[in-house]
Amino acid sequence: MLRTLLPRAACRAAAAAAPVLTPALALALVLALPAPPAGANDSTASLDTGEIVLVQNSDIRMDEEDLYLSAAEVRVRYLFRNTAGAPLVLRVAFPLPPIQLGWDTAYAITAAAAEDPLGFRLWIDGAPAAVQTEARAEALGRDVTARLRAVGLPLTPFALDEAGWQRLDAAIRALPAAERARLVRDGILLPGPDGAVPGWTARITHHWVMTFPADRPVEVRHAYAPVPMHTFFSAYDLDAGSFADLACIDAPTAAGIRRRLEAAPSGALGAALLRYVLTTANNWRGPIGRFRLTVDKGTPEALVSLCLDGLRKTSPTTFAWEATGFVPEDDLAVLFLAPLAE
Repeated sequence: MLRTLLPRAACRAAAAAAPVLTPALALALVLALPAPPAGANDSTASLDTGEIVLVQNSDIRMDEEDLYLSAAEVRVRYLFRNTAGAPLVLRVAFPLPPIQLGWDTAYAITAAAAEDPLGFRLWIDGAPAAVQTEARAEALGRDVTARLRAVGLPLTPFALDEAGWQRLDAAIRALPAAERARLVRDGILLPGPDGAVPGWTARITHHWVMTFPADRPVEVRHAYAPVPMHTFFSAYDLDAGSFADLACIDAPTAAGIRRRLEAAPSGALGAALLRYVLTTANNWRGPIGRFRLTVDKGTPEALVSLCLDGLRKTSPTTFAWEATGFVPEDDLAVLFLAPLAE
């Protein structure tokens, strides 16, 4: 269960017209998604992402963080300060959660590069900065990167569309039968009645080396297209409490959702669950000096629910929350609900 930043009694959730909402935040840890509720057969997996991670150093303080979350884009602006008294050259990492594709998993990835599924972009002091990417694969606790490369299979088995699935399936079927059997035996492929699918776990980490000057703050920004879990949300989900703990759906919000469901021709809404790991911000020195969260639900007709008390409405589609001396204790799950396209 995802715990909230505030006591459960203080949690609220906000519907579209509510002037005050509820949030929380997150980072690049792996959080297991709940099993899709009954009636939500059409769903996609998500890639839970979040903060950049400082590698083994406690001299860098995060003075400011501005975080923007929507189902379509994540943008973060940091202002860091080096407290060591001398310039520091350090490696910073942005790890994605482990990615696994099997028989029941689909990723709605639009990025062209399989090893950069989020289209990760970085700026340091306003200038675009180069990012290195490390991709590797694991199966049954062993590194199988070289094994996959040797047989010509991709480390990150994303299928961007049906044609992509067909190409991946063709590559697996084209393997010699003995090699395919060895891959199944070693847990790299998963067998099934109609062939085999990837059974390995892909791990992708973006990283870069940067200088933290001693005499001034340094601004770091990054942006990417998130991969939330997409599914349908029906009255069953409301009655069964699907996402209630993750996104703090309270009684007023539930009433608003029920009205939308009753008005929906299909009796369902489109749902996107965005998970963002914030707690790795604690790898830096001290609390976040000034923190600001903006949640954008996309359209005025949409609904949004998340666990954080005191989120205020700033426009027909956006909500904001601010804090000083902020120490994140838990991560964020944001539930976006919108009418289905007819």
